Amino acid sequence: MQAEIYDVFCHEHHAGNPCGVVLLPAWLADSELLKMSQDIGQPVTSFVMHCNDQYHIRWFSLTEEINLCGHGSLGAGAAILQAQQLHEVTLHSKYGQIQVVARNDHYQIKLPSWRAEQLDLQVADFIQQLGLQPLAVFGTRDLIVVLPSETAVSNFQPVVALLEQMPNYHALILTAQSGNDGYVLRYFAPKIGILEDLTTGSAHCSLAPYWFSQLQTKQLTARQLSQSGGYFQVVDHTDDTFWLIAQASARTP
Repeated sequence: MQAEIYDVFCHEHHAGNPCGVVLLPAWLADSELLKMSQDIGQPVTSFVMHCNDQYHIRWFSLTEEINLCGHGSLGAGAAILQAQQLHEVTLHSKYGQIQVVARNDHYQIKLPSWRAEQLDLQVADFIQQLGLQPLAVFGTRDLIVVLPSETAVSNFQPVVALLEQMPNYHALILTAQSGNDGYVLRYFAPKIGILEDLTTGSAHCSLAPYWFSQLQTKQLTARQLSQSGGYFQVVDHTDDTFWLIAQASARTP
């Protein structure tokens, strides 16, 4: 079983986020999958099993299994589409079905829109400890903090000890408007061993519906202000789903 490495959400000035992709004839024990992910050494490794004409996917970071990894899904989808010379593929997971479609030199992935839920009562204290002055705060799977400017997002200095005290959310997302039809973000998930993610597809499950509403548009561009940078096109599809369009390329050995 050989791993392929894909750079996902890359662009002319954005290196994106690497992921490992491993095709399995059958599922292995969780401990074996985690060990393989650690040996491959990428932020996330996608494990795909083909069974009964369906592709089933799971994602592992360097420390544990994670849920709904956007860049891992797009990388796995690109690997399957290229290997099988297909136009589209549906990946089945315990978090739902994920459709990946080839689109010229890009790929598009259909993701669910997550709506804001009631905030954890500890959020206000946590935001204050981080020294943030948000325009808005809301929660989904993740805790989203809307800041006044791109500069405020870019200048945030994460303190590991504080981020590890985050209330009961998967990750912290900082975001701000960028121009008339776009937004920027940063993504912090120390609870799953990722202090700051390079690029994060699943973050847009929370951000896309918010910015579609705020900016009154059906198409957005987004940039992740991480060390490597990430670039996304975001297109509204239905009330419950949207398309994330990006590049994904296999690394040459």
